Amino acid sequence: MIGQEGEGSIRRIYILTGVFGVAGFAAWWPMQGFRPALAYLLGALVALANLYLFGYLSRAISPNPGESKAWEARAFISRYLLLFAGGYAIVKVLGVNPLAVVVGMLSSTAAAITSIIIELFERLFTKSTTR
Repeated sequence: MIGQEGEGSIRRIYILTGVFGVAGFAAWWPMQGFRPALAYLLGALVALANLYLFGYLSRAISPNPGESKAWEARAFISRYLLLFAGGYAIVKVLGVNPLAVVVGMLSSTAAAITSIIIELFERLFTKSTTR
């Protein structure tokens, strides 16, 4: 099980993914127009849903004695197909360049990296103030 600190980190990644999605939408709109900006935002939402699904399924397939977790394991792997299908649907429905969707889907990666940097600075400053 993840401790309280881990839950806080995961919550921060969810929030930062949403922030990067909205900020990217706001930045993309004046540069490329509404439809590519919407594609970016929808890509970020797909990334957020994938992040949630990753957390849910990783808890679901955690080992418990005597339980078969075959469907959860298949669902864990098939989420990549869902990512691809979501991106494909966004591109086809909006008729936009796939780049906006792909960059939007990378917002969770940017959120994870930003969260790691925040944690490093938190540890650095809490260690230096406790000495």
